[in-house]
Amino acid sequence: MKVITVSIRRSLLSLLFLLGIVTSLQAQEFKFTTTVSSNKVALDEPFQIQFMLENGTNVSQFIPPNFTDFELLQGPNQMQGTSIVNGRRSDYIALIYLIRPKRVGNFTIPAAAARVNGDLVKSNPVTIEVMRGNGNAAAQQQQQQRQQVPANPFAGMGQRSAPSHQAEEMEGVLKNGEDINAKLKKNIFVKVDVDKTTLFEGEQLTATYKLYTRLPTNASVTKVPAFKGFSAKDIELPNPPQASEEMVNGIPYRVFVIRKTMLFPMQSGTLELDPVEVDNHVRLVKLVKNGKRRDPMADLFNDPAFKDAFNDPFFDDIFNRPEVEYQDVPYKIQTAPVKVNVKPLPIDSRPESYNGAVGKFNMTATVDKNSLSTDDALTLKVTISGQGNVNLLNAPKVDIPASFDKYDPKVSDNIEKNSNPLSGSRTFEYVLMPVEAGEQVIPPVEFSYFDAASKTYKTVTSRPFNIHVTAGKQTKREKEDFSINKNAITNNSNSVLDWVKHNTYFITSIWFYVLLILPLLALIAAWLFRRRLEYQQNNAAFLKHRYANKVALKRLELAARYLKEGKDKAFYEETSRAVWGYLSNKLHVPFADLSKQLIQDKLAQQQVSEQYTADLFDLLDNCEMALYTPNHNNSKMQGTYQQAVQVISKLEDELTRAKSAV
Repeated sequence: MKVITVSIRRSLLSLLFLLGIVTSLQAQEFKFTTTVSSNKVALDEPFQIQFMLENGTNVSQFIPPNFTDFELLQGPNQMQGTSIVNGRRSDYIALIYLIRPKRVGNFTIPAAAARVNGDLVKSNPVTIEVMRGNGNAAAQQQQQQRQQVPANPFAGMGQRSAPSHQAEEMEGVLKNGEDINAKLKKNIFVKVDVDKTTLFEGEQLTATYKLYTRLPTNASVTKVPAFKGFSAKDIELPNPPQASEEMVNGIPYRVFVIRKTMLFPMQSGTLELDPVEVDNHVRLVKLVKNGKRRDPMADLFNDPAFKDAFNDPFFDDIFNRPEVEYQDVPYKIQTAPVKVNVKPLPIDSRPESYNGAVGKFNMTATVDKNSLSTDDALTLKVTISGQGNVNLLNAPKVDIPASFDKYDPKVSDNIEKNSNPLSGSRTFEYVLMPVEAGEQVIPPVEFSYFDAASKTYKTVTSRPFNIHVTAGKQTKREKEDFSINKNAITNNSNSVLDWVKHNTYFITSIWFYVLLILPLLALIAAWLFRRRLEYQQNNAAFLKHRYANKVALKRLELAARYLKEGKDKAFYEETSRAVWGYLSNKLHVPFADLSKQLIQDKLAQQQVSEQYTADLFDLLDNCEMALYTPNHNNSKMQGTYQQAVQVISKLEDELTRAKSAV
């Protein structure tokens, strides 16, 4: 009895559910339409035809038209789902065929038929114009159709009948006897575009890495270029990547930008951009011939599960029909290496104030006050702005008079995000403290840069600054004058002086107390000496670092601050700049002329150990790799900092030893 009650209850629920579905579907407008991806096609050009039933109830049969003048390549692929547009819901079933014309002319594809709710209904016929033309003409017609055909409201449901995907779907079909490798090589590749192949040192070069495909693929970058010999700055790309379309030899490809980088060569000669490697997993469709033509709806509506009230036939998965097989193929590709010719900057016309800037720049120089006392300080702010290697600008030459104490400048950047060419500004702030009262003059600040467009050096000069300095409260004691006629000689005295004492006891003399505390002082001195010796032994690397080149030390201190703040990119830039600046100052080579080959020759002349030279280049390579493959790792940054300290210390010792030997 209990079993009968449960069966009756389930039957009633099923009946109510079916009545609800029928009532809701009858309230919607029924449509049966035929659409094609293009009404104008070239001979032998495949295209899609789609038959869509919207809001159809009790669909029991589908009869496709007779494709007499067309060759059936694929299908039917069936899709079904629900769409809600402007609050109105509609259920649909779509059947898609891929066909190809057999001859030139105007052809009409008859209407398809379907049995809905017991009635036989038909769709609209469509007319196709088949032209005899080359690939370019067909591509132009296809492009025109892209602009004319309205967007399919069901494309977001997984349907890929939109014309923009037509070429990809056609090429994704693997025909019998077709070579897979040849097909992949033809339809998917990656290349790098550079905006110039000949340029000057420090001039910007933009490299764009692109993936071209006509196949459905899942791609991942497995190897990125190292950009040896360049300073690099990446341009941020949209995430997820956005596809565009480009024509290659008259064939449309979907294009994805993998990486876009602004490069600044650090040395002259022939430099090579390393290849980028991409792993692809391509899905190909393999057609299996089936001579028996059958009703594509038969399997759906003859299924016994269709009679179950809780199993909706509209949502059955009927993909991967026996006529179609999918084949996933791994495919690894890489870009061809690109060589660029980097010309050295002219030497004959190079001004003395030039220090490596290449591009187009402006300069402003200001002081925050024109009147102050010797107890105060002023700030000289120099801002260089424009387009070019802004991130590599060095401080301009500033001649500060001896009446001021000068400190190393504070450097701050303001780079425009995603600017190409690289644009922005770098500001240098000098703190100056007057040591003498009076009218002081800070000479004009001079900045020079190389304009690659005109191939000439240009110099920008500020105005001089007149500073009124008054004496502060903490005035300095005037130096004693020991010049001629400024010293007086006292007269000799033959009498006994007052400080000479006779018949005094030793215990009451000053020497007694001196000898009394002398052992104690000796013990304290020995203890301090031992502490200092232990400190030197435990901090040998730090002490060497302390006495290394002051300019490099200051920049390493700035790098240490970036290390503490976790700014990995700024840290590696400052570390690299400190090492190159140290080499420039120590080897007396202008910064713009530095190259690894020149440094190697100079160090060899100084008889520096090859191991130290190898450690130096290893440090520079580590900095370059960290800049181009950013991956935040604080322990790695700490190791790079210690490596930089050791390299500078060893080079300082070696260069000092070589100098003393001469």
